Amino acid sequence: MHTRYVDLRPLDYLTAELSALWWYYLSQGLALILLGIAVIIWPNLLAVLAAAFFIAIGVVLITLGWRIRRVKRSYETFKRTLIES
Repeated sequence: MHTRYVDLRPLDYLTAELSALWWYYLSQGLALILLGIAVIIWPNLLAVLAAAFFIAIGVVLITLGWRIRRVKRSYETFKRTLIES
């Protein structure tokens, strides 16, 4: 008699990770549906929302680029100090 062993821990982990944010997926889906209805009712709203989105993403990317540049400079200074000592 052979016993077959199947390790389901990876699937348990994946299921737990995906289901932990169920409320996020639900709220985003509802928000997108409402946004779609609003754009159908007020077509000019789409242009305003797209412009706001582009501006917000641009600000985020500029800030991220600036921070990455600062971190790289700090790391290079730290590395130089470590090598010299």
